[in-house]
Amino acid sequence: QWYQRRVGGFGLGLHPIQHASLEDKRPLSSDDTIQFSDWLEQYASSAICLGECGLDFSRWLCPTSKERDMQRDALRIQIELSKKYDLPLNLHSRSAGKPLLDLLKENNVRGALLHAFDGGKKAIKQGVEDGHYFSIAPSVVRDPSQQQVAKSVPLDRIVLESDAPALGPIKGTLNTPLNLLQTVEHLSQLLKLPKNEIVQLTTQNAVRLFPKLRNHIKL
Repeated sequence: QWYQRRVGGFGLGLHPIQHASLEDKRPLSSDDTIQFSDWLEQYASSAICLGECGLDFSRWLCPTSKERDMQRDALRIQIELSKKYDLPLNLHSRSAGKPLLDLLKENNVRGALLHAFDGGKKAIKQGVEDGHYFSIAPSVVRDPSQQQVAKSVPLDRIVLESDAPALGPIKGTLNTPLNLLQTVEHLSQLLKLPKNEIVQLTTQNAVRLFPKLRNHIKL
């Protein structure tokens, strides 16, 4: 199969904002999950996580409470699917940090990945207390919110991500996984730890969070 030949480890999920083009965007709804549920049944055994899914309450994308509730309903369905197939969640939460954490607690979810988390200090503290992990992208070199996450979260809950082609060290330019080297460099300075220690610990965290990664990387 293509996904076995060409991809080391992958996640499957429905992003909270769906679009056919840059101009045609809409919030995810529970109707969108019907076909996805059937598709996931075929490929869940090869996936390492369910996601990127989550909530996106950006005003220009999701201005009404009805649309936010549509996203919540769709995420609840994906949470149940993650439990059914024993897949950890990789979660998006733009302008929705606290609502996402509340929904996770409501559905008894622990040990999820909070990708590019932009919540405040209280939300970060809640995420740590609820057992979640936080990913740091190359944008940490320029983004105060990512720097706040890195300084506030215990090192055993931090993993690295590229989020390529977005979230690069220079805003508006194409990001690549190679820029993770800059993430490590910046975290080393920010946390006053050797670079090799950050690499080792964040890799161990990633494998603990996504156990199937053991099949694809050397520790």
